[in-house]
Amino acid sequence: MKKNYTIIFILFLTSFYYSQNVPKDSLYGNIRKIREKVLFLTKKENPQLLYYDDYGHSGFMGPESTKVRFFDTWFSSEICYYINNERYFNKDRKITHDIWYGKNDSIRESYQFVYDDTNRLIRKIDSSLGIETHYYSNYGDENIISENLKYHLFSHTYKKYRDGKLILSKNFDNNGTAYEHKYAYNLNGKLSYRIYKNPNTWKKIDKRSFSYGIQDSIGKIYKDIINFYDDRNRIIESCSYDLYEDEKHENPVITTRIQYIYLGNNLITKIQKYKEGPASYYNYRYDDIDRLKEKYCCSKNIDEAKLIYKYHYQRDGKIDRLEYTEEDFPTKKMKTYKVLFSYRYDINKNWIEIIKNVNGKDLYKWTREIDYY
Repeated sequence: MKKNYTIIFILFLTSFYYSQNVPKDSLYGNIRKIREKVLFLTKKENPQLLYYDDYGHSGFMGPESTKVRFFDTWFSSEICYYINNERYFNKDRKITHDIWYGKNDSIRESYQFVYDDTNRLIRKIDSSLGIETHYYSNYGDENIISENLKYHLFSHTYKKYRDGKLILSKNFDNNGTAYEHKYAYNLNGKLSYRIYKNPNTWKKIDKRSFSYGIQDSIGKIYKDIINFYDDRNRIIESCSYDLYEDEKHENPVITTRIQYIYLGNNLITKIQKYKEGPASYYNYRYDDIDRLKEKYCCSKNIDEAKLIYKYHYQRDGKIDRLEYTEEDFPTKKMKTYKVLFSYRYDINKNWIEIIKNVNGKDLYKWTREIDYY
């Protein structure tokens, strides 16, 4: 049973944007509302946004995934993903309303969050999926009931916490099938392994074919994640296992192994190997104060790299220059983009405008309107 490893590789390249990232954004002051939007300053837009959905060929991926993808694409490439939303916060900086818009400012999705007196989420209302209700006990239990009003589907998730850490989760789908995970931690509180009670198993149908699914009430129990740490409690290896990938249709097999190599305080190399295909190398370099100044992939040596990022920072730690180099697929030659970021701030030292200039031309403007309590 083969998978499309080209797609997996592309997804892995995308994950490189999301790993060992440049410094995350920060907000100062007692924020009541943020309205943010990206504006295209030329007629030539990102083709993914021009020919597909407002949010690219994959469409709107949900609030948090969209924000992460936008932030990392903004600071890690010459192109620009899309963002257009409005968020309201309570005085404890919890989101109460989250509204997402398309290019014409029509509402795409909206979310409402309700909290109890201790700021625990008790209800999430999703305009597209329905209602999610959270119930808590005094013994570390949480039950989440999700109702999809459009398709009349229900699901139930149970979570058990101990000392603030998740130790057990069970998800019951609309048919009542349970998917169960148990979590084990080391003495320093890091995840050592996860045990998966998989309701699916392999069943032989005839001499040539097998079926994968729910065959009985027993299922299969195995560790699907195992992590290893060094003496500084830093992860040095993570292994993932899966039953579906077993070509012999018997036992879980290792599907992904990720190794982490450090120098001093910093991660300098991440090596990822799937069950099939060559290993990919992700390399990171830092300046004198441990800020990421360069990253490249997917080979050991930079002279064989397919993607290279070089960063320069302002005094306040924000990125003001990016040199981005990638392999051009048609010509197989390396192409470099020089990207500049210019900022404008409000009286609370929060930025309210960033202009992204690529190879000497202003292409995109990211704006934020911030209201305070």
